[in-house]
Amino acid sequence: MIHLRTVPLFDPGAQPASWNERMSPGEYAVHYSSFDKVARGIGPSCTILGSLEDAEEYAKAQVTLNPELRCRIYDDRGFVGAPILEVCGPRYKGESEISPRFRRWFGSLLFFGGLALVIVDWSSDFKLTWPATIGARMLIPGLILLVTELALMLHAKRKHIHDEVRKSV
Repeated sequence: MIHLRTVPLFDPGAQPASWNERMSPGEYAVHYSSFDKVARGIGPSCTILGSLEDAEEYAKAQVTLNPELRCRIYDDRGFVGAPILEVCGPRYKGESEISPRFRRWFGSLLFFGGLALVIVDWSSDFKLTWPATIGARMLIPGLILLVTELALMLHAKRKHIHDEVRKSV
């Protein structure tokens, strides 16, 4: 039988108040993507289990019961770093993140479109002024999107290389 307990994420009446400070080393907490219990007055909570295997089994069972749920498992350090494991139901919608494809295409459209407008106005000795005004305002968000995508790609590549080196050792 799996021993589990449910604790609120923050309980000002308890000492210590934070969920991870009430855990023992070697315990794991399962956090949920939605808090259905909030409407019933229970508030946001997590479930603490004695081992990673128990937490993984419990999270998979919860996702099976509610296919729209995502469970993230953390250790006693709390939200330090990425979750140890994430279990998503088949109908989980996820966060509304900007996709890499959107960053590349929209960033390129803004950056190179803005650059083209600035060049058009520059070639007419800035007599029109509106193309450079609009183009300059398009360049910055486009550049931010492209630089963000480049940084994320380099980070993923570095992480992949690091994981490959770790596997070979």
